[in-house]
Amino acid sequence: MFKSLIKTFRFKLLSSIVLALLTSCSNSAEQKNQDRKPLVLNGTSSTFGLQAYLRWFNQLAVNEDIYAEIESMGSGKSISTLLKGTNDFAGTDDPPSSEEVKKAPKGLLAFPVTAGAIAIAYNAPGCDLRLRRSQLAGIFLGKIDNFSQVGCNDLPITVLHRAGKSGSTESFTSALSSMDQDWKNGPGNGRLVNWPIGHAVKGSDGMATALNSTPGSIGYIESAYVREPLQVAALENRQGKFLRPTQEAASAAVSTIRLNERLVGKNPDPNLGYPIVTLNWMLVPARGLGNNTVTLRRSLEFILSSQGQDDAERLGYVPLPDQVRELGLRQLSRLKR
Repeated sequence: MFKSLIKTFRFKLLSSIVLALLTSCSNSAEQKNQDRKPLVLNGTSSTFGLQAYLRWFNQLAVNEDIYAEIESMGSGKSISTLLKGTNDFAGTDDPPSSEEVKKAPKGLLAFPVTAGAIAIAYNAPGCDLRLRRSQLAGIFLGKIDNFSQVGCNDLPITVLHRAGKSGSTESFTSALSSMDQDWKNGPGNGRLVNWPIGHAVKGSDGMATALNSTPGSIGYIESAYVREPLQVAALENRQGKFLRPTQEAASAAVSTIRLNERLVGKNPDPNLGYPIVTLNWMLVPARGLGNNTVTLRRSLEFILSSQGQDDAERLGYVPLPDQVRELGLRQLSRLKR
């Protein structure tokens, strides 16, 4: 019995020691987490990619203690804000020009982070819109001004377009210039063009709201922003197929985009899939990053990971092809303190 009491005492003593050690480790880890300062980045994003950036940095805040204050604006303004040296990154649907890269005080690196389709959304209940290439340009040129001219019921068309310098506008007008000679010789393409007709609205959210509240309206908007009751048109691609901006059709088109040595590129009239797609880039300074070097690397590692791409896909974006993700990950070594 005496030996039994000794064994019981030893067991209780050992249990107390183990519990004390576990409690000490837990308290130390908790204290360490409390002492660790959160890492905060300041950035901007085009309205196209905003939902993806918000999702990514929500995940990074939970798992990495990395936070971001992100202001939404058009791609042109997003790039110009970064060039002033006041932000840590900029999200854009239109890659920076060579002139913009030269103006960057600390250099500039472009990382493709996601992709998406530009949908032609409209508010015309009962209309199953299928547009030939010439018809799409004709609507935005004002040559076609009633849905009855494209096989639907009699309803005047109200054209909506983006205000300000927009990457979505650049993608859309580049596609129109590739599809129609009159558009190419007229308004042309760019982040900002002289629209022949239509009403200007600000941002993707503004476009979605205006389309929903304006019967007979039609406009271009990122497919991730399309919600019922809005419908999207099927567009004729180069092969003569009429396709809507599904994940499959958009992914096929994104796979045709070829990048240059700066990891930028576009294809305004792809041979495969849905005809209007674009990449989204996260632009960051190449040098002089100081303590943000590690923070930006960790952020981009997550964004370019399978999990980061899956998170964007759940929101309606198109995941990057694996080879594009790999090019982005290799480029992380170019970020300098």
